[in-house]
Amino acid sequence: MSSNTHTRRRPGRRAAVAAGLLLAVGLGVSAQATAQAAPAPAPVQASAAARSVTGYNGDVVTQIADFYGAYVDAKDDAAGPDSALAKALRAHYLTPAFAKQLAAWERTNRADGVLRGQDVPVEWTVTQGTTGLDAVVTLTYGGGESLTTTTRLVVKQEPAGGITDIRVTSTARPKAPAAARSVSGRTGDSVTRVADFYGAYVDAKDAPVGPDTALAIALRTHYLTPAYAKRLAAWERTNGADGVLRAQNVPVDWTVTEGARTGEVAVTHAFGGGETPTVTTRLVVRLDPASGDVADIRTVGAR
Repeated sequence: MSSNTHTRRRPGRRAAVAAGLLLAVGLGVSAQATAQAAPAPAPVQASAAARSVTGYNGDVVTQIADFYGAYVDAKDDAAGPDSALAKALRAHYLTPAFAKQLAAWERTNRADGVLRGQDVPVEWTVTQGTTGLDAVVTLTYGGGESLTTTTRLVVKQEPAGGITDIRVTSTARPKAPAAARSVSGRTGDSVTRVADFYGAYVDAKDAPVGPDTALAIALRTHYLTPAYAKRLAAWERTNGADGVLRAQNVPVDWTVTEGARTGEVAVTHAFGGGETPTVTTRLVVRLDPASGDVADIRTVGAR
């Protein structure tokens, strides 16, 4: 998964004002105790060629990539399609009017209207469009012993957020700005999976009309192991903060990077910006080796 510079950014509506608002290092340890502990360890060191993805709160490409990444994960779940998550994602990212149009299209065409097909892609890329309120989504199917096919979609979003149209475009890629931002992902990849989770989770927590609790719950149910979900809920009751973000606020941007150890992914959050001092927190997310679900989130640094 990769990304380049962003084109549009909305200031975070819940910017952190002090490091004391941020996370605790371990389950059951308060944020205040953490702030008084020894200096935080250095950031997790990833390999020189580590893959990473960066998201920006309010950025069109980020939001569409968050939607498609999490939607593919929901449709391609090992235990079978996660209908609850797919439904919650559609309710959050699609405008009500377009959701009805899409449902009608699906009844007529007997295919998934978001993916515009009957299968789940193995790779996808979301690229900045030409208007500032659209993106080109390239879905790749097949691979291995199967022939590879590609579908390109133009996804449009209204200024206030919410997808208003998804259309198949020609095989010739529409012309985008020279420095067009692009985000890519592939099924079965740990960085992709964690980035999908965190991107959609931030969108759910920072929705313009208020936190989308239904989506946040669906995301946690899908991406966290049941055992860790219980531990995380206990941590939140003790610390009065969101256990996924390890904070009381929503980041304005974030980066997900390959971890230093197998089965680990590093997540860096930036809070604040504008007239508020920027506070950065670093997390290590450990994945269960069997399911690929999140089995632990711990803090490794804040500044």
